[in-house]
Amino acid sequence: MICIVEILYQMQQGATGPYLCSADNDKNYVLKRQRAGFEGCIKEWLFGKLGHSIGLPIPNCELVYVDSSLLEYNDNYQFEIGEGMAFGSEHIPDLQEVNYQQLQTFSEQQLQDLYVFDYWIRNADRNLTELSGNPNLFYRHSTLEVIVLDHNLACDKEFQTKDHQSLHVSSQFWPTQIDYVLQQDYEDRIRKAMSDWDDLVAAIPDDWKDGVTNFDGLITEIKLVLNEYQNQQFWEGLK
Repeated sequence: MICIVEILYQMQQGATGPYLCSADNDKNYVLKRQRAGFEGCIKEWLFGKLGHSIGLPIPNCELVYVDSSLLEYNDNYQFEIGEGMAFGSEHIPDLQEVNYQQLQTFSEQQLQDLYVFDYWIRNADRNLTELSGNPNLFYRHSTLEVIVLDHNLACDKEFQTKDHQSLHVSSQFWPTQIDYVLQQDYEDRIRKAMSDWDDLVAAIPDDWKDGVTNFDGLITEIKLVLNEYQNQQFWEGLK
């Protein structure tokens, strides 16, 4: 088990108010728990692992433990973090949010993978056009590596394919037609990622389960969304 040994400071980026923390494995993690909501933590865990599995540049996700001794003298920590297992995303330093003009400099393959991934998980929270947007896509200033973060709003019940096609940060890089070979490649990658599903669900901490209204219903709903890739109608939305 990875244990947090110090809460360093609250990050400026992100509505969920994550905290940068150091752990006993000599790594730093961006930590989310109570303020992010346990449903949000569950989604971050599941989709972070699944996205990493299909090849997206998502930082390593871990379940990390926060002891009450770290919270004892800080009311904000007690309210926003709380004792127990938390979602930890391995900290990548030197990150900046991408702008529209920079998109042309990044890997087209990665941007296409991101387009399919967000369509698969129904994530409408990664949009960017020439006018404005909220890309939730970052790059390392020193290396220009693309980094994908934030999946807590996926499985959006209001998700619209037409909006994804016009507003998603990667929409301009998606081909107008998806051929059989490309479809098979994505199907294989998604199927391989989903082979870990039961293990990912089993690892979800009990306090997260207790923190949502209907855990079993939430997991069933998420899996139904993810299994849509098995239907041809799903792929029609990518054409």
